[in-house]
Amino acid sequence: MTDRIRFIVVPLLGFVVTALPARAHGQVGAQRWTTAGTELEAASGTLAVSETRPIPRAAVASGLALSGRGTPFVIAPRVDGIAGGLATDAVTLEAWVSIDTPTQWGGVVGAIQDNAEAETGMILGYGYEKPYFGIASTGVDDVDGKLTYLESSKPYEIGKWHHLVGTYDGTTMRLYVDGEPVAESRDQSGPVRFRGDEPLVIGGYVDRNEDHGLDGRLLEVSILPEAISAAEVRRRFARHADLAALPPEIDTTLAWMVEPFLVWPTTDAMSVVAETMAPSAMEVRVRDESGDFQRTWRNEQAARIHEFRIEGLDANTKYFYEVVADAGKSSLSGGVKTFRTAADRGDPFTFVAIGDTQSQPAVVKRIADLAFETRPSLLVHAGDLVTTGGDKGHWTNHFFPNMRPLIDRVAIMPVLGNHEQDAKLYYDYMSLPDPERWYSFSYGDADFFMIDGNRSLADRSAQLEWLETALAASDAEWKFAVLHQPPWTSDSDDYGDTYQTSSKRGDPNARNITSLLEKHGVDLCFSGHVHDYERTFPMVGEDVVPWDEGGVIYVTTAGGGGHLEDFDPANTTFGHRKARRHHFVYCGIHDGILEFQAMDEDGRLFDVLTLDKRDGRRSVARAAREGVEIAPKTPTWRDAPADGR
Repeated sequence: MTDRIRFIVVPLLGFVVTALPARAHGQVGAQRWTTAGTELEAASGTLAVSETRPIPRAAVASGLALSGRGTPFVIAPRVDGIAGGLATDAVTLEAWVSIDTPTQWGGVVGAIQDNAEAETGMILGYGYEKPYFGIASTGVDDVDGKLTYLESSKPYEIGKWHHLVGTYDGTTMRLYVDGEPVAESRDQSGPVRFRGDEPLVIGGYVDRNEDHGLDGRLLEVSILPEAISAAEVRRRFARHADLAALPPEIDTTLAWMVEPFLVWPTTDAMSVVAETMAPSAMEVRVRDESGDFQRTWRNEQAARIHEFRIEGLDANTKYFYEVVADAGKSSLSGGVKTFRTAADRGDPFTFVAIGDTQSQPAVVKRIADLAFETRPSLLVHAGDLVTTGGDKGHWTNHFFPNMRPLIDRVAIMPVLGNHEQDAKLYYDYMSLPDPERWYSFSYGDADFFMIDGNRSLADRSAQLEWLETALAASDAEWKFAVLHQPPWTSDSDDYGDTYQTSSKRGDPNARNITSLLEKHGVDLCFSGHVHDYERTFPMVGEDVVPWDEGGVIYVTTAGGGGHLEDFDPANTTFGHRKARRHHFVYCGIHDGILEFQAMDEDGRLFDVLTLDKRDGRRSVARAAREGVEIAPKTPTWRDAPADGR
């Protein structure tokens, strides 16, 4: 999705709009749908609903309450499948709607594609604060199409019924809220531009890679093959003006939108995050195994998303926790679950690394369940948690449900992938150390450096300077870097088509970190992005150098669910172990030893590695590279190193 451009022009009151002549021959006429119970009924001569999706919804006194977990009603999967097609010379989109939960790209009715630079169709929707009306036309000089999102000059009120109308007469877009004009734009001209694959939907915003369901109430929707006048807008508003006069009302059904999960573990604290479908107060009850420690953290302020920082805990200790939400006389429990605080220096621990869980929910579920079978201490995620970070349904319907019970009991520490789109929802859900976009944390004898590969890592960039400072300050025995984009990869086509031409062999921006990793003794660098598994030979610069002489091992672990990719048909100079399969990585650390395993979605072990620091050779080699001499420890290798190494 590209960044949308919005135009806000408040019109003078009292202008008159003349409706254009009727639609072109054969195009569908006026369309009107009304709610009936939990369904959508088509008026006479109106297109019937072709698909009703199993999205949670409920009949209410006026209209239909929708959960926001996806778009429930598909009128046509493609507009080019509508006999005669939709009117394009002029159009009016109209809806009576009440919005419970603001979102960046909320939709009410539309047929749209907004993907990268290709933008076509029409939509009536809402953002975080204001309604909008979107049109792409043939008159715009853009080969792929360009949408104008016309935003209201006035905000909507959460929980209140509003009458939204967008009109387009071939030259001017106008937006009305509750019978009054609120914005105008002449940025578009000519017929509405469709490419044919836009789905016509009601109750959400849907295109090829997004589905933003309406969280609120819906009464009726119309699509008219003309631009109705301001007087007609006022007349149509008057039909249900009694609804607009009602006080705000928000669905207070108490249910989990996102059940409690764990994030950001330290030796003395843990974060718990949960979301209810309606605003609620919330508390977390925590006790240890003996019952000597019992405390409750409570937030009385009604909200949907609650984030708790549970502090004052003991290191490497098991606790029980229960999250309870309440609103009015209703109460909701997340059940009693467990967590363990972070291991302290010197304590053994385990962790799993997973990446690219953005698609194929059945695969994500299998991987997460297998990872939980190992009962890891920590979950590290290499990015692309979801397909579209700004799509709430991708979080609530795909990521969170399929990662359970792993994230109920094991804290997750992620990095941003490109699919997160730096969206607000990522930061709403993930409670991370500042500044969250990048950060570091300690666990046992390891320090993890969590890097944002979407932002600049160039010399003197803020992030690279942070990384150098954080690495220099680390006294951990084990150091791990994690970022989404791989500095090195043997992939077939992400960085150049290796079947036809050359490849960059990795992300150029990400490769800016490699000299720092080498300088400061980072052992492993985990990445995602390329949907396969690869473990390189240890590397310094572009050369293969033994790990015990300071080489850094790069691991691509992007097999959490994304559709699999392939490798260069010829091996690279650095390429070592590869596998085209869904998988996760398991690591155990104890007494200067790291045990590394890669396991596929069927539970088969396909890669094993042991790294041993007890002889001190790696520290000596790295120090020598920096011109410092230190004595090695007594060798403890199972196989003695070759002479002269």
